[in-house]
Amino acid sequence: MDDAEAIERVRIATWHATYRGQLPDAALDAMSPHIEQRRQRLRDLGGAEFCFVAEADGRVVGFAVGGPERGHDPDYQGEVGAIYVLPEHQRKGLGRELIRESARHLARNGMTTLLIWVLRENGIGRGFYERLGGRAVREKPLLMPGLGEGYVEVGYGWLDTAALR
Repeated sequence: MDDAEAIERVRIATWHATYRGQLPDAALDAMSPHIEQRRQRLRDLGGAEFCFVAEADGRVVGFAVGGPERGHDPDYQGEVGAIYVLPEHQRKGLGRELIRESARHLARNGMTTLLIWVLRENGIGRGFYERLGGRAVREKPLLMPGLGEGYVEVGYGWLDTAALR
């Protein structure tokens, strides 16, 4: 299994475990791996973009991807666009290390502010970002095919990532 396949396996498994009961089961069950798209994204990563993986026992159990903030937010330069750790590997420091490496990479590329989006109902994710010093600073609708309306993402921001690094 290559990194693209492993990352997609982690993404889908984490969505199923985290969002079951928060999002419609049909939308979760319809999720499919986008392996070729993920491979292409990994090949196309620019210098300020990144993809870090967390491994346990020789297999990928988490990942973080990001780069420059995608929405042209005047307050935030960098963004972690996705971070996932399989539930059975959470609370072991892997997520914290992925965020740390993300913040370090962004800082090396001149971005010392950070924004991360999370589903409003995701109490575990929100608590994780708050424990890391993030503050809820933005909201936007979650746009996902087959999901419908009414779901909101909360943007957690850090105006200085020094403590994360």
